[in-house]
Amino acid sequence: MLLPDDPSENILMLATGTGIAPFRSFLRYLFHDKATKGKFQGIAWLFLGVPFTKSLLYDAEWKEMQADFPGQFRYDYAISDEMKRPDGGPMYVQHKVQQHVEDIWPMVKSGKTHVYMCGLKGMATGLEEAFGPCCEKDGIDVKDFLKQLKKDGKYHVEVY
Repeated sequence: MLLPDDPSENILMLATGTGIAPFRSFLRYLFHDKATKGKFQGIAWLFLGVPFTKSLLYDAEWKEMQADFPGQFRYDYAISDEMKRPDGGPMYVQHKVQQHVEDIWPMVKSGKTHVYMCGLKGMATGLEEAFGPCCEKDGIDVKDFLKQLKKDGKYHVEVY
């Protein structure tokens, strides 16, 4: 997975557990590397899913990064065994995305956002669940939309 060439494009990152590794590298490169610091102009938004709070990785780094770059970096956690959705089910990454879909959908639909996904295979269909209602509202087939994102080089998936 590579970062976009255009520093004004947004980056939406969805990770579970060890899937955080490439995104930690991305974020350190964008916000802390001396050669690139200050060049990134987009928004980087990380969604991390883990089963328990004690499983959170790099929490202090994310808090510091958000404090240092409040207009550019956001993060949200989905803690599946501790957080519940309104229907009582476990909170997964796609459900956290759904909670913020009013902010995320315009970013993704604009064509100026790269979506990256890394982690458990079950997460892959989650994006259909997260964006499905928005696509339907806009008269777009969600599967076709995601296929087009991939074709356009804006949807990057590494699941296992």
